[in-house]
Amino acid sequence: MEDAHAQLEADVAALEELPVFIAYNANVDAIVRVDEELESFLERPTEPGSGLPSSPLASKRELAAAIAHTMAAGRGDEVAMADEFAATLEAELEPDSQQMGGQAGIMTNLLTALGTAPITYTYLISERQLSMFDHPDEVQYPTVEDDEVGYVPLTEAINTERTKINWVFEFREGDEFFGVTAPEDTRFIAASRPPEFDLSAGDLDEAIDQVGEVVDGALLAGYHNLTPDHVEEGYEETHKHAREVIRRLRSESDVDVHVEYAVTHDDDLRESMYEWILPEANVVGADTHELTMLHDDAGIEAVEEPPSEATPFEPEEILEHYRMLEAVREELSVDCLQLHAMEYHLAVMESYHSPEALRRGLEFSAVNAATKAALGHISEPEDLETGLGYDPSMKGREAIELLADHVGEMADDGVLETPTVAACPNRVVDEPAGTVGIGDIVSSSSFVLELAVASDR
Repeated sequence: MEDAHAQLEADVAALEELPVFIAYNANVDAIVRVDEELESFLERPTEPGSGLPSSPLASKRELAAAIAHTMAAGRGDEVAMADEFAATLEAELEPDSQQMGGQAGIMTNLLTALGTAPITYTYLISERQLSMFDHPDEVQYPTVEDDEVGYVPLTEAINTERTKINWVFEFREGDEFFGVTAPEDTRFIAASRPPEFDLSAGDLDEAIDQVGEVVDGALLAGYHNLTPDHVEEGYEETHKHAREVIRRLRSESDVDVHVEYAVTHDDDLRESMYEWILPEANVVGADTHELTMLHDDAGIEAVEEPPSEATPFEPEEILEHYRMLEAVREELSVDCLQLHAMEYHLAVMESYHSPEALRRGLEFSAVNAATKAALGHISEPEDLETGLGYDPSMKGREAIELLADHVGEMADDGVLETPTVAACPNRVVDEPAGTVGIGDIVSSSSFVLELAVASDR
């Protein structure tokens, strides 16, 4: 175990002052436990647990139907709310707790806790949003004056009184809601979509190459936040603009870009993201639900029926996930595609960083994920000792051994490292303090350590 502690110390040391750009979405997550009190606040859906939820959500009945559908499916989900209904929830529903939300916000808090040097852009920073950043003075916010990019602490970047609030409805295995029983611990997110959001950062978009010159990598997310109200003639033009920003970001330096995927039930939005955004990434991160959506949208049918979270885990599922990852990565023509699943973390690659860098990144992310699950929050590097105390999943190890046999390689103590595929068992926490944001924790922690190892920091 001493070797694991020494490795963890070395990993954290490698991240010190690592410069990373993070954008676009941060919000406040209002957490609500799914129970009888919530059931009494909402209205009973017509057929609880069946049918895809309406989008955008516009009533208490539609919200109840969306929660019940998510519980029945056994996997997390997210659906946008109409602006008027979002205002209704904020006025009438009291959350059990509040925390940082949004992929960029969650990633920023983690990376400041780990000692990196993030530059973060998000489009709404209110006093309330600012209060959710753990170390705002250690986060640089990019500004532009006379075509030159400068940086101020987040405390000097407040630009609105409005706060973007997402409602996160959490439930545990065995919980009941309008007669539907949850087979897994997970959550449903009712997401607000303020009209101010348009994936444009004003003058920063034209000068983003200056940011690219001072960072080693970029963690980008929030492309799924668009709604028809944000665009005049479909999503294509907005995503084309965002694509040009990514290209300009890396135009003057060799900046690795990680795009974190996210669920949206808007078919046109997913199609636009797939065509204009994802191919620009070096790395795309996804969970099992998101991978299934990518696989289905690509129309490649690498497997007949993707594994479902609603059924008990079987180690053979990793072979289907591997085939899906390989097919989607090739279709997108990206360097690497990473999957964070309950029992293991898995990545396929071509012409990416060294296998060692990828393997170390995945192992580090498993420790971060367990820490987040156990404590609910990561405040400082010392917290990671908690995650290290959870053993790697035996089911994950068994699955990875099967994958190693499939690709003709050997797994070392349940860890696979080859030039084209890497995998490690997750460290599973049986009773997590919370489930929201763990995927973002996995993706950001693995990405930054991959950068650090590849640059021999």
